[in-house]
Amino acid sequence: MVTDVADALILNRLFRHLFNNGVILVSTSNRAPDNLYERGLQRDLFLPFISTLKERCVVHEIGSSVDYRKMTSAQQGFYFVGKGSSEVMKQKFRDLIGEHEAGPQEVEVVMGRKLQVPLGANGCAYFEFEELCDKPLGAADYFGLFKIFHTLALEGIPIFGLHNRTAAYRFVTLVDVMYENRARLLCTAEGSPFQLFNKIVTISDAQQMAPRTSSRSMRNDEADLCVDNELGFAKDRTISRLTEMNSKEYLEQHAAMLAAKQLS
Repeated sequence: MVTDVADALILNRLFRHLFNNGVILVSTSNRAPDNLYERGLQRDLFLPFISTLKERCVVHEIGSSVDYRKMTSAQQGFYFVGKGSSEVMKQKFRDLIGEHEAGPQEVEVVMGRKLQVPLGANGCAYFEFEELCDKPLGAADYFGLFKIFHTLALEGIPIFGLHNRTAAYRFVTLVDVMYENRARLLCTAEGSPFQLFNKIVTISDAQQMAPRTSSRSMRNDEADLCVDNELGFAKDRTISRLTEMNSKEYLEQHAAMLAAKQLS
């Protein structure tokens, strides 16, 4: 998924260089070439790259109606919703750090920048949601964080909508980085993974909803509806990954990765 004009132009230059030097490219993508950077700013500058990609590569669609990430057992997770969830998560965090004392830490992320960690100990970091997703942070910052920490306790994930769309984008990126690093997530949230993104829809979804929402008596829960093709597309991956990250299988992978690092 390409969402930034700078990334789009960099991809164009990078792949042209690779192709010109005889590199054979095998890659995966969440989008077909024609749908990359769809409705993006100055997309006309990106279109030659799509043409080159289609000319140099054979595109295979590998589709399945089964989301295998959602087929795992989610009984071992640390995703807490409802009354008392904050204290339950804090106790889990204390259990994980053991005898270590949690305190503020500073992590160098990218280009000399530093990220302030409110509480950290024994490879575990504790953040309020706003501290990671309402501030101008990106994938590079999150990768820097998980070079140091293997576990994140995240307090107060909200329901996403039009009013906090930017935070939703950052949260999607955060989950992607955690998933790629097999990091462990403890969190409190205002709803299930599906409920968090219920107000994020694609243009197609919104058009199907139009007859229901055009009345003057629009329901309050639809007033914050966020129509965003990229976010509406990405939310399914995030919901799926959040589900898997709370599964027994994923947590076993996390433990194995952690053990391997400690032995190396």
